[in-house]
Amino acid sequence: MQAAALLSALPEPGRLAVFDDPDEWATFSQPADPTAGQSSAASTGLWESQVVVRGMHCAACSLTLEQALLGIQGVVSAQVSAASRRASIVWSAALTRPSQWMGAPLALGYRLLPAADAFAPQPGRKAARLALWRWLVAGFCMMQVMMYATPAYVAGPGDITPDIQSLLRWASWVLSLPVVFFSCAPFFGNALRDLRQRRISMDLPVALGIIMTFAVSSAATFEPQGRWGQEVYFDSLTMFVFFLLTGRWLEQRLRARTAGALDSLMQRLPDSIERQLPGGGFERVAVRRLVPGDLVRVLPGEAFPADGTIVLGDTFADEALLTGESRPVARPLGASVLAGSHNLSATVQVRIDNIGETTRYAQIVALMARAAVDKPRLALLADQVAKPFWALCCWSPPWPPPTGGTQTPPEA
Repeated sequence: MQAAALLSALPEPGRLAVFDDPDEWATFSQPADPTAGQSSAASTGLWESQVVVRGMHCAACSLTLEQALLGIQGVVSAQVSAASRRASIVWSAALTRPSQWMGAPLALGYRLLPAADAFAPQPGRKAARLALWRWLVAGFCMMQVMMYATPAYVAGPGDITPDIQSLLRWASWVLSLPVVFFSCAPFFGNALRDLRQRRISMDLPVALGIIMTFAVSSAATFEPQGRWGQEVYFDSLTMFVFFLLTGRWLEQRLRARTAGALDSLMQRLPDSIERQLPGGGFERVAVRRLVPGDLVRVLPGEAFPADGTIVLGDTFADEALLTGESRPVARPLGASVLAGSHNLSATVQVRIDNIGETTRYAQIVALMARAAVDKPRLALLADQVAKPFWALCCWSPPWPPPTGGTQTPPEA
């Protein structure tokens, strides 16, 4: 915990420089060529990294981020999924380092973190609670404004006196203030960032529509006989914001559930295991230090660190997450065990057969990570069609950014 606090206190460039160590690449990357070993890939080969993206809020962000990554020398390909907020980057170890392509999008307001890194948590309870409060405020104010607007829809000419009509409009204006200045803060923040970067995303027209509707309705409330007319649209404004926040809140919940399932699978392996010494004793070492042929002791409740064979003891293993078998599976002496499965009943000694990317667990994780990033054929076609329009919407090339400083990522 102390090391984590020290690392989080470092500035962003210093924090990303930690991932330039080739020993750290295996935690979030694998050789793009399956036939190449890690040693050869680390020197001259291609690596494929799975990262989590912070700061995305629409599909246009994925196109912007892909263009930014492809502009870095050494990045061969980049696929960014707006749905899962994950990215797959293929890069050359001879031309670039992770800190370079991970730090490049910082000026655009995006942050890349290793998918399996301990310092890339999902949005915390505070952000989720704030989003829920924005949604609740918008919903409550929408219902009140709709109540005040109903008489204007159902009453006939002359049924409502001018003073009552003015009172209802002023009440609607007061109730629209929390929606505009509190519930709409994420839209305005993302739109301001887009203007600074001279590009357009979905939140920019949304923010402009909200501002224009509120301004026109406010002018009609302050001066009913003025040039802006007598109509107000506070009910449409609050309803529009409530529906947008409802969609984003549901999207955030579904994304958190999907990402949580993937993260739980990626964190299935233990951090350390007891390895047998030449003298017969055991010492606890990091799982990454294991090599084929090592003898390890797995206690009840621990996960098997790699694929291996039981050489001492009998036990039951939970392989539900890997094979779909809901019941514990008997693993007697001489039986094979899978990395990521849990030892349930007794202490056993296991001879390590396969480690790293050669285990079935690593293959399942790679397939799930690929499925979270890959786009279907229809989505790829939509991206191809949208690229010309996206280029016209940008006032300048998206990379390099027109300003030098790092922009603060938008609020979740």
